[in-house]
Amino acid sequence: MDIEEIVNSYYPIIRRIVKKTVVRMPEGYDEDDFVQIGMMGLLKAIEKWDETRSFSEFKSYANTKIRGYILDKLRQIDPVSRYSRDKLKKIHKAYKSFMDSGNFNPTDEEVAKKADLDIDEFNELLKRQANATMMSIDETVSDGDAILLEAIEDKAAKSPEEKYYEEELEDVLKEGLSRLTETEIIVLNLYYYEDLNMKEIASIIGKTESRVSQIKTRALLKLRAFVERRFLQ
Repeated sequence: MDIEEIVNSYYPIIRRIVKKTVVRMPEGYDEDDFVQIGMMGLLKAIEKWDETRSFSEFKSYANTKIRGYILDKLRQIDPVSRYSRDKLKKIHKAYKSFMDSGNFNPTDEEVAKKADLDIDEFNELLKRQANATMMSIDETVSDGDAILLEAIEDKAAKSPEEKYYEEELEDVLKEGLSRLTETEIIVLNLYYYEDLNMKEIASIIGKTESRVSQIKTRALLKLRAFVERRFLQ
């Protein structure tokens, strides 16, 4: 592999991974800081890669390494308190409970009540714990957001069992996405596919940045609950 060529070509890819993985920048950090962290993941992937395997396999491996380095850094500098993590779990369970009863889109007030939270605490948690939600999803669904909101890459490089699982997961996620509210779908589309930031999305849909963050976090929690419910039934 031509290392210099790979490094140069990967800058826009890493920047896109950063925009999708780091929902809210920790205080004292900016996007370029996380691009450099992602680049460290790329270099580690190059160092560890078996060059007898195909380049398409390398891309999948490198993306996982890059995302892993970024998430590890987030865990170091933006730790989630046990209190907040417990509250997020309650919200997650509340969404699963509503889905079990056939209600995919309960109101925020209904979810907060079932999770034993007041609505102000619920909203504040969703606004401030966006990165925590991303990390929580990453721990639950293989390869995190990459599988949640992208087409599965390099199916030819997978074993038949891996391809079957990922195709099934992708079908479930597409179904989950189709059940989100119109506003949630718009926010996810603008954020992940149009690569817009929270401020730009807020301007387009006429809401505050904090509200956009809440909508995105809520949508990801619902998708995670839907996936777990379908796969663990």
